[in-house]
Amino acid sequence: MWPKNFNFFHSFMKDLSIFFIFNTIKGKPDGLTYYDLTQYGNIPHSKIYRIMKKLEKSGDLLHQDASQETGRPKHLYFLSEQGGIKLKELQTKLREYFEFFKSRLPDISPDFDHKKFLKEATFKVWASPIEHLMGQDISDEEKYEKLLNLESYIIQFLKKVKNVKRKLEKKLQIKSNKQEEEKIIL
Repeated sequence: MWPKNFNFFHSFMKDLSIFFIFNTIKGKPDGLTYYDLTQYGNIPHSKIYRIMKKLEKSGDLLHQDASQETGRPKHLYFLSEQGGIKLKELQTKLREYFEFFKSRLPDISPDFDHKKFLKEATFKVWASPIEHLMGQDISDEEKYEKLLNLESYIIQFLKKVKNVKRKLEKKLQIKSNKQEEEKIIL
């Protein structure tokens, strides 16, 4: 389907993943730990761990052990000067990708602000809705209202899941009954 050496999508995804790592670390001036990554939901941490180790080995990330009285030592990661330069290069490269997408698909999302994305995008986008909401700079009253709306949505969603599940159980029970009848007949 694609020409033999066509690696556009692979390059884009690799650049985007490294960009997210760099931008997330940049947003943590006291360093980023693997525990911090677990706060962002269902991210393949083992893969990110391997990528971060490679980035550390290449000099893009700095690693420092934080002193801890108990347990395993905390490994803090920081963006090195070289990593900061690479982040700027990635932002330029991703800006070119987004401009390409925009030129090829002008009607899909004309209001997508890729400049803001390149400045602010981190792994926080994968945080749970509750963590995301609690991290917003809004009043506690607004947070409470949004939590009420989220709770209402979840309750409605669970009702739908239960109804569909009940229908499937009835359907499966009918099939099970038919199979039992066939066994008896044989």
